[in-house]
Amino acid sequence: MISTSTRYQIVTKDLARTKALVEKEPVTKREIEYYQANIKNIKTIDEFIKNDRLFKFAMKAYGLEDMAYGKGLMKKLLQEGVSNPLSMANKMSNPLYKEFAKAFDFAAKGAAATSAAGATTDAVAKFVQITLEKKEGDQNQGVQIAMYFKRKASSVTTTMGFLADKALLKFVQTTFGIPEAASRADLDIQVRNLEKHLNIKDLQDPKKVDKLIQRFSAMWDVNNASTTMAAPVLTLFDQSAVQEGFSVDLMMSIAKLRLGG
Repeated sequence: MISTSTRYQIVTKDLARTKALVEKEPVTKREIEYYQANIKNIKTIDEFIKNDRLFKFAMKAYGLEDMAYGKGLMKKLLQEGVSNPLSMANKMSNPLYKEFAKAFDFAAKGAAATSAAGATTDAVAKFVQITLEKKEGDQNQGVQIAMYFKRKASSVTTTMGFLADKALLKFVQTTFGIPEAASRADLDIQVRNLEKHLNIKDLQDPKKVDKLIQRFSAMWDVNNASTTMAAPVLTLFDQSAVQEGFSVDLMMSIAKLRLGG
């Protein structure tokens, strides 16, 4: 089996070409063409939510594919927007929700929201990137995590950014041999433990990020030499987990909101 490091290098050496090939694959091409032909015709949140094909495309593009069933939650998220510091998007610990609400900013832009870059060109580019990552993950989840880390690293500015993202946390735990059981410790202990291993400022240096990926890849192969980790690792990219600051009851109530309400 080809090593994680080797496969990662093959895929990312000419990333533009690799993504172009993925974009031309029949299923992906059809979804992109449908999305591009129809997204600008959507003028309201209700129209967006009720068009299952467009909505799922957008959710996948912004890393929220596993929350596509939570239409009530997402409707409320879009209704509140991002301008109010107390809005749902600004309270969620996972930044992907805020990114989605900014991309489809019906609250501020109204009918023009689906003509903005975040809802058009950016969404398509992100869809292709995530499709590529998931495709690689089907063969080697280590490659998927490495690509995800490369994409997200520069946006992480605090240690809490790792603790709020299961995939990024898995990357760091694997890279530095931190046992998963450490995640059960008090939050301040987890933060201090991560800070012993990683300087957040290093994530702004592409060369240091690449070195971390090299170390992760080697450690991943050592840890997974004889086992298949596909199923457990897939959950790392599942955004359906309860977000910090929201009780289980509140999340369930929001998810059950009627679309017409």
